[in-house]
Amino acid sequence: MPLLTSEMKKALRRVQADKLLNKKDLAKYIGVSESTAKSITKDNEPQNVKNKVFNAVVSAIAENC
Repeated sequence: MPLLTSEMKKALRRVQADKLLNKKDLAKYIGVSESTAKSITKDNEPQNVKNKVFNAVVSAIAENC
């Protein structure tokens, strides 16, 4: 399972702040469930996630750059 690093999590929270999204809207934006969006933005600890979630997070970060 791919690993979401703390830098990736910070970048995702930056995307959320730049677009003024709450957790529910962030989940829709990246294409995951609301509970998944909450768990991946909760802290800065590296976290193993499914491939689908990893790809969604990476593409959301890349779109915002």
